[in-house]
Amino acid sequence: MKKSLTSMLLMLVLVAPVFAQKVYKGLPVIKASATAADYRIGKDLVKGSWNISPQLSPDVLRVPVPEARQKFTFYTNTDSISFIVKAGKSYRFYVNLNDTAYALTELQGYGFEAVKFNKKQSVPAYTLLYEQNADNAYLQELRTKYNLDAVVAGAANDTEKALRMVNWVHKQWQHNGMNEPSSPDALTILAEVKDGKQFRCVEYGIVTTACLNAIGLPARTMGLKMKEVETIEFGAGHVLLEVYLPDLKKWAMLDGQFDVMPVLNNVPLNAVEFQNAIANNYNKLEIRSISGTGKAQYVNWVYPYLYYFDVKFDNREGVAFQRETVDGKGSLMLVPVGAKVPEVFQRKYKLDRYKHTNSLADLYQAPVLPAATTTASR
Repeated sequence: MKKSLTSMLLMLVLVAPVFAQKVYKGLPVIKASATAADYRIGKDLVKGSWNISPQLSPDVLRVPVPEARQKFTFYTNTDSISFIVKAGKSYRFYVNLNDTAYALTELQGYGFEAVKFNKKQSVPAYTLLYEQNADNAYLQELRTKYNLDAVVAGAANDTEKALRMVNWVHKQWQHNGMNEPSSPDALTILAEVKDGKQFRCVEYGIVTTACLNAIGLPARTMGLKMKEVETIEFGAGHVLLEVYLPDLKKWAMLDGQFDVMPVLNNVPLNAVEFQNAIANNYNKLEIRSISGTGKAQYVNWVYPYLYYFDVKFDNREGVAFQRETVDGKGSLMLVPVGAKVPEVFQRKYKLDRYKHTNSLADLYQAPVLPAATTTASR
């Protein structure tokens, strides 16, 4: 009997919200007098990113569940409620805003699954070009004009240089997903930022990549696309970058919009390794961020994008040269084994500039530098 009572109490703890104060339409309800709300996923507090919206019914908040269950707490300015969330399960409650409107809020727990690629192929089928930074007037101007040497001065290793640089770019402007520069190159973007303009994730990637290339760390912008890239109307892609760290002889992912580098067991991860670590080593996974971006918030946001990965064949810097292509295609897309090759982006834009591969060797070969005579210049 004692064991039965203990089991029943445990089930109640796992199913019932902890701090609900009353019920509305059969669901727990908490109070709020402001629309901004915070939440905690496990140990990670996400501040100010949720807006209480009574007009949405329900307003869905997806909660990552890396293991069997995850404790989740939702905070208004006056109240809170907690749940033990399981993957594949939904949990609903109301927020009573200003003692008038009721916002139906739904938590959706979801788990992580590693995406599979071809690891057997050891010899790359393609050659990707990278900036060698020899007599490149464009990069010299960028390096001098923005005093990039000072940004990384005193850094102990290439990882620290990369972290400092992505943080510097992150601080140059506030993200604006609707603006585009007059020309998609770092010098133009930074000049227009000085005039007060703000830009997208794309521009964070372009500028951080160019700045790293300017100080001698080979880098490339990388496009991410959701599994549902063909059917989602908006927001199906994200742009970040990867940098090659010579002292570790490996690629590492950086995200300028969020100022982050993923790390596992003190080793920086590339984008595919990051996806795998989310699925298989979430608790040991670290998000390094000088500006303090939280792990739960970033992983929850970026995880759906970590499905298709693409980079340019020619990653040299400058504006006055013709980039190399392969069979007329400018980029290489890494596609999961067994996945559909996407043909359109967000329902209407053709994805016709890519070659496709399932092989990690094609995407993660060490940089091959072009001859000095082909180096770009402005």
